[in-house]
Amino acid sequence: MSASGAGRIHAAVAGRIQAGPGGVTRLELFLDLVFVYAFFNVTELMSANVHPLGLLQGFLVVALLWRCWASYAWLGNTVRFDRAAMPLVVFAAAAGIFVVGVALPVAFVDRPGGLWGPLVFAVAFVLVRLGPLAVTTLAGLNTGDRPLFALRAWLPLCVTTLLLLAAASLSALLPTWPPVRLTQVVLFTVATGVDYAGLVALRTGDWWLGSVSHWAERHSLIVLVALGETIISIGTSGGLVGDPAITWPVIAGSALGVVVVLVLWWTYFDLARFAAEQSLRRLPGGVTSLIGLDAYALLHLPMVGGLILLALGLKHALSATDVSTADPWSTGGALALHGGALLYLLGLLAFERRGFGLLGRSVALGIVLLLATAPVVLNVPVLASLAILVACLGTVVAADRTVFGHRHRRLHDAVAGTVQRVTVVRPHQLFFDLIVVYAFIQITVLVNRQPSPAGVAQGLGVLVLLWWSWCLYAWLGSVTPRATTPVRVTVLAAGALTFVLGVAIPQAFSRVPGGLPGPLIVTACYVAVRVLHLASFWWIARPDPALRAQASRAALPTAAALTLLVGATLTFPSTGEAISPVSAACWTAALVLDLAGGYLTGARNWRIRSLEYWTHRYNLIVLVAFGEGFISTGIALADTSISVAALFTVALIVTLLAALWWTYVGTDRVLDRRLSQVSTGPRGAALARDAYTYLHLLIVAGLILVALGLTTTLAQVAQRPATPLQSLGHAVLHGGVVLFLVGDQLIWRRAVGRFCRRRVLGLLVVALAAPATAALPSLATLVLLATVGVAVATTTSLRAATPSDGR
Repeated sequence: MSASGAGRIHAAVAGRIQAGPGGVTRLELFLDLVFVYAFFNVTELMSANVHPLGLLQGFLVVALLWRCWASYAWLGNTVRFDRAAMPLVVFAAAAGIFVVGVALPVAFVDRPGGLWGPLVFAVAFVLVRLGPLAVTTLAGLNTGDRPLFALRAWLPLCVTTLLLLAAASLSALLPTWPPVRLTQVVLFTVATGVDYAGLVALRTGDWWLGSVSHWAERHSLIVLVALGETIISIGTSGGLVGDPAITWPVIAGSALGVVVVLVLWWTYFDLARFAAEQSLRRLPGGVTSLIGLDAYALLHLPMVGGLILLALGLKHALSATDVSTADPWSTGGALALHGGALLYLLGLLAFERRGFGLLGRSVALGIVLLLATAPVVLNVPVLASLAILVACLGTVVAADRTVFGHRHRRLHDAVAGTVQRVTVVRPHQLFFDLIVVYAFIQITVLVNRQPSPAGVAQGLGVLVLLWWSWCLYAWLGSVTPRATTPVRVTVLAAGALTFVLGVAIPQAFSRVPGGLPGPLIVTACYVAVRVLHLASFWWIARPDPALRAQASRAALPTAAALTLLVGATLTFPSTGEAISPVSAACWTAALVLDLAGGYLTGARNWRIRSLEYWTHRYNLIVLVAFGEGFISTGIALADTSISVAALFTVALIVTLLAALWWTYVGTDRVLDRRLSQVSTGPRGAALARDAYTYLHLLIVAGLILVALGLTTTLAQVAQRPATPLQSLGHAVLHGGVVLFLVGDQLIWRRAVGRFCRRRVLGLLVVALAAPATAALPSLATLVLLATVGVAVATTTSLRAATPSDGR
């Protein structure tokens, strides 16, 4: 890199230092999306080898990925990712991480054909790991100061690189040698140990934290991500085809799995997350950095590793609940299930001890119970094993409320100030959003089951239901300043119902023989979610006449829409026939009436107590939709060999998604500035309602269609890169980008009163290119979309856009 490039990086470093404590930037969140997919794919690696050696392979890969993520987390704590040349560094790193995730299932054993998978994994991982070291070294050398990472940090990475390359080459050079796999594991183990030894060695003076709040928030988000991956594993245990029948054992097992994840979420976000941050704030600088390294960069590893192992166990457990399509409930699956929970609790216990000096709370009781019940869970059916796990973990919550109740309340009172200061979106609200992630993925499964315009329309119809219920709960959170126990219980119950709804989404318009009626499950769960919202709304509105009036106005269109939806469901055919025109008309009318209810209540009734909460909540759900794009497209390569065309397609996918993300962030900053000008009065409420509740639906719908189109594209490019896309895949991919850009421009116009003409030009290019490129090779189509996306994203600055930018 040139001296001027190093100078720009140094400017980004100075920006973070001068900014002081701050939140996680959006580019860091974008980078974490790709890490989500990589961590998610570790379960695919372990699923093929559910035995001790396979589980060890998976954990070694988790440790390497965590080390890589921790280096970028520390870099973000030191360097502003949205300054100077750093966005390009972040997007390049995202492409590399995506390649790592794609190559993860073949990190040890290659598939026939294509490139050598283990070598692709090793090279991509090393290149990604080089990023933080290169940035911080260049920044330090440019100023003549001591580098932020000591130059001796390069030595461990060099050794790790040689060991990983040796492991990747071993199976190619000696494919018939029996001890090859064991030797590979040994090399990976040594490489991982050397990499972490280099991390620990930096504590002597080169490791320091620029912002405690940023460091704590970044790790809490990655734990939340790992919990979300566990939820996705529960829901996708039957595969991503949507054909297995939905039975009562499937629903019971899924419900028990969600309870397990909920309890583990509670153990971290109820107290530990905030107590550790508060403790770090009170320590002197050097000690803060040392404990920050130990408690977060090191001790969060067993927690995240435990959640990934738990996800594997839940996936195998739930796939064994239906005997007609089930995999056998193996000893390895049972060990993964309970061993993952045990590893998580051990990491949490160590984190609490190192982070804020607490030991002997209910977490230790949970560990004892898991160890005591270990012999039993290996010899009981799947549902009984899950029930035992729920009982052991549930005791942790019960103990904090009873046996350790006094101490727990005292600790809660001690961290109350930190909770209020650092929390914008409450943890229970984020947990609800995690379940929406899974439901979004199921929409693509629904469309894949019926790849036709009718299937796309059905998927978008379900999306509208999910979106509107999510928006109502987001608004409910904005009018309840305190997260009381009834509010938390309401949101978590709505999350559980939404999860069951998500399980049935692929069968929302059809009935699978031998299973429960999918349409009825979807409708019943949705009605319950909406009734629960209205009930909680009435409870909150009791002391406020204006809110009571709004609740009354909202109840009328809601009741009418739900009645139509129930009527449409009851008129569905009992066989696999297409739904009748009457049912389709009732469904459509229900959606229109439900959405219209937001306007019938009047803008003055859309109270928004906190603009920061409102914008942050919608930014996160858009982030969820982007993450769904990464996960869906990555899954398309799960059973194919890695080719040059596939890797090139991966780079184009990351480019397209990064360009759309950049476009959205620029427009959202315009909207955020406009909202701050009109405050939270009636004009501000109307703007927030229109731009976020309604127009953001186009953004999310566009991203869902893009994810579906990219899935089709990637699968086809991996096999036949020179052939045109299937007509539906081509239309959905282009239509998703067009819908996204239409939503983007409507939000821009609602905020500043005019369109951005340059971005409108890009929108027209994509729309006109859709029919013109139908006969082109699939790879050429994606190249064109990525190019136009980059051009649209760079028409306005990512920094500060004003109404005059609408040229």
